[in-house]
Amino acid sequence: MKNYKALSRALRALACTIFGAVILCPVSSAQQDINIIGGTSPYIILGRGLQWAGSGFGNLNNNFIFTPTGPDVGFCLFMQNNNSSSAHSITVAVSQTGDPALKNFQGVTGKWNTVPTSSTFPFNVPAGSVVGINYKTSASANIAVTFSGGTLQAGSPDTVDIFAVQTTQSSCGALASNSVQGVYTNGANVTNAQNFPVLIGGYASPGVTGSALGMHIGTTGQGLLLDGGVCCQSWASGFVTPSNFSSATFSKLAGSFGTQQQGEQVIDVLPMASVGGKGWTVGFQRTSFLEAATDQNYLTQSNQPAWVVLGKLTNPTAGANLLTHFNTLADPNNPAYKHLVLSCSAACELSVSRITARGTTCTTLTPQNLQLGNGGTVLNPNAGDITENGCTGAPTFGNNMYDINLAAGGTFQIDLSGFVNFHNAGAGGGFAVSVVAGITGVATASLTWMEQ
Repeated sequence: MKNYKALSRALRALACTIFGAVILCPVSSAQQDINIIGGTSPYIILGRGLQWAGSGFGNLNNNFIFTPTGPDVGFCLFMQNNNSSSAHSITVAVSQTGDPALKNFQGVTGKWNTVPTSSTFPFNVPAGSVVGINYKTSASANIAVTFSGGTLQAGSPDTVDIFAVQTTQSSCGALASNSVQGVYTNGANVTNAQNFPVLIGGYASPGVTGSALGMHIGTTGQGLLLDGGVCCQSWASGFVTPSNFSSATFSKLAGSFGTQQQGEQVIDVLPMASVGGKGWTVGFQRTSFLEAATDQNYLTQSNQPAWVVLGKLTNPTAGANLLTHFNTLADPNNPAYKHLVLSCSAACELSVSRITARGTTCTTLTPQNLQLGNGGTVLNPNAGDITENGCTGAPTFGNNMYDINLAAGGTFQIDLSGFVNFHNAGAGGGFAVSVVAGITGVATASLTWMEQ
């Protein structure tokens, strides 16, 4: 009898019980490989009534290995929490191998490749509920599903049922008719190694780990994603600053053996145009840049940067200062000029010259904004943007640019398009209109320009 009992205990220790499709062998406390016999059915039972806590047979924290029905399928992993009182948190890792003879995972993990999923772990399984996780495991000879982090929770039974349904779809549930889905959801983390040949949409940080995004331009649109570096809205109710809009940039990167490789490129495809330091506005076709500087659709009344000023002298003497436009170093903007209109009621000779310093004891002129509404609300020129005339001490002249002779009552317009004043050296700069010889009559000079 004693020998019979000893033999019985030994046989029970060596026995394996086939329960459903799962081969159950003696319980062990260490994580183990559990091979599942699936056959040709797309429906696989990894385990029923498995304890959430612990490893070894009869418990969840193990490596479950099965052979898929074909190389073109993935699967949905369903976890049914039988505990009606407590939720469970679990981490799942799925690996694949192309070796049909590789039936073990423990100790040879380097022979398996990790399969990505859009789910974030640890994964929560609510009490008394079932959740599904989708995996695309195409081109797999064998698949290993590894569970870890399962713990004991209050409630009974504290068990879980695990099922896998093999499918070619990318969702654990109903799909819309004729839908096409990829392996990622919006916001899923995408490593550089996971960049597939076709990705509908794009990802936030080209070349590094980033988030998968739907097709859009910038961060708020719903068009085509050009590049993660495109920052913000391209335009708003007024000009935006240049730093908020990506201009066309090209770069070369050093390659191997001294060769040059083309780097990433961002090319603006929206119909945008710049107005100097004032920023960007929608694309336009204008006959004068002053029209862009007074655009009522994209500039507020108090932000019109275009001006006109009139200099006028009666019976000017020889060398009289008819109009001076000067920018000191205090002016943060650079003016761009448009028109200079000259007239005399008597025959006269007028000179237009560069100046490097202002005159002394001058009469300050008041520029008029090209926005003709309430003059009390429109923007004034910057403090360093100065127009004046009638100086008793002459400006410091540079080279002469124009010398104009007018008949009595004559008018002459000079197109100054292309003239700018980058006054960032010395003590500033500008130009002056002077009366060469004294006249009996009235001389005028009218200037239009914009601060850019």
